Amino acid sequence: MRVLFTAVAGRPHLFPLVPLAWACRAAGHEVRLASAPSAAEIIVHTGLPAVIVGSGPRQSAQDRTNLVRAVYGQPPWPRDWPAMLSRLDDGQRALLARLGRYLVTASDAMTDGLISFAQQWRPDVIVHDAITYAGEVTARKLGVPNIKHNFGTAAQPPFHTVPEYKELFRKRRTTPRAPTAIIEPTPPTMRFPMVLEPVLDMRYVPYNGSGVVPRWLTTPPRRPRVCVTWGYTAPDVLGAAAADPYRLVIDALASLDVDVVVVTTADQLDRFGALPPRARAAPSAPLHLVLPHCDAIVQQGGDGTTLTAAAAGLPQLAITAKPDAEIAPDRLRAVGAGIHLYHQELRVDPHQEDTIREAVSTLLTDPPIIDAAARLRAEIGRMPAPADLVATIEKSR
Repeated sequence: MRVLFTAVAGRPHLFPLVPLAWACRAAGHEVRLASAPSAAEIIVHTGLPAVIVGSGPRQSAQDRTNLVRAVYGQPPWPRDWPAMLSRLDDGQRALLARLGRYLVTASDAMTDGLISFAQQWRPDVIVHDAITYAGEVTARKLGVPNIKHNFGTAAQPPFHTVPEYKELFRKRRTTPRAPTAIIEPTPPTMRFPMVLEPVLDMRYVPYNGSGVVPRWLTTPPRRPRVCVTWGYTAPDVLGAAAADPYRLVIDALASLDVDVVVVTTADQLDRFGALPPRARAAPSAPLHLVLPHCDAIVQQGGDGTTLTAAAAGLPQLAITAKPDAEIAPDRLRAVGAGIHLYHQELRVDPHQEDTIREAVSTLLTDPPIIDAAARLRAEIGRMPAPADLVATIEKSR
C-alpha cells in the first residue's frame, strides 16, 4: 500500500503526522511526506522520504506582517470560543475569515504540485493535516480516500466556510467532500462536548524533532525542575519579541527554589541575554526528550507543546498571546491539569512576577492539579497507538 502524508510547511502541522507515517512504514507500506519547499529540511530530519511540491503562500511580506500583527494584537477571546462562535464579535469573525483565506492560499500554492506527484506515484490513500486542504483536493481529484489528521485542537474553526475554499476545488474541476475518516489525538476529556463527528482515537506520541538529551538533565535534580519554552512558531513570526513573556517568567522564578530549563532555538537564545544562576538552556533539544526530566512546564499554548507535556504527566502554566493559542490551555484548565494566564493581562499587572511565582508554586505543590496531570497522562496512554491504526488505513482503500 502507498500512503501519501501531507501538511503545510510548519512544524505544528508536520510533526503530528510523523508517528503515524513511521507506523505505516514499519508495517511495510510505502510512505511519502509532502510539503512546500520551506519544509524540506524539517522533513529530511524526520527520516521519512520527502516530497517537495509547489511554493509557499502567495502573499507579500507586508501582508504577512499585517496578519501577524492583527492576530497578536487581539485581546483575549471568549473561553472555548471554537465551541461558541456565536459569542464572537464582527471583528473577531472577520479575523477568522482572513485566517481562513490565508490557509487556503497556503494550500493553493502546493495543490497543483501535489496533484502532479500523486498522479505519478498513485497513492492508495492520502493522510492530510486538518488545515492542509491541498490533501483534500488531491484525494478528490484522484478518487482515493482522504484521512484528516487533527493536530491537537479538538474543534477547528470553520475556515472551510470562506468562499475561497470551494474555489480551491472548482479550479481543479472537482468538489469538496467529507473525509473518509478523522484521526483525533486529543484525549477525550480535553475535547469540546459539542464535537459530534465520529473520529478515530489515536494516542498522541510526542515528536518534536530529532536531537540528543543533554547529559546534565539526566543527573538527579536537587530541586524541582521547571521547563520554560515558547515553541517554534512565535520566534519565527515575532523574532526576539516572542521571548518577552518568558524572560519575565525566568526572572520571576529566580527567587523560587527551582531549577529552570529553557528550551528554544539556539538563535532565539542568542538574543535572550544572560540567564539567572539556576536557569540553564537546552538549545534546540526536542521537548519530548526534555520533559521526562522536569516537574512542570511554562509554555505558549501550542497544541503540540500542550499534548507533549500532557503525555509526560506535567502540570502546565500556559501564557498565551493570540486566539488560537488560547484553545488548548482552556481545555487543559477544564480538566484541572493546568493554569492559563493571558499575556495581554499579565503585562499590565503591577504584581506580574508574584502572579507567575504563585502559579508555578501551585503547579508544583497542589495535589488536585498534580493528580489531574497524572490522570491525563494515563488517559493518553490508554488510547490506541499509531501502529493500531494502520489496519484501519489499510481497510480504507
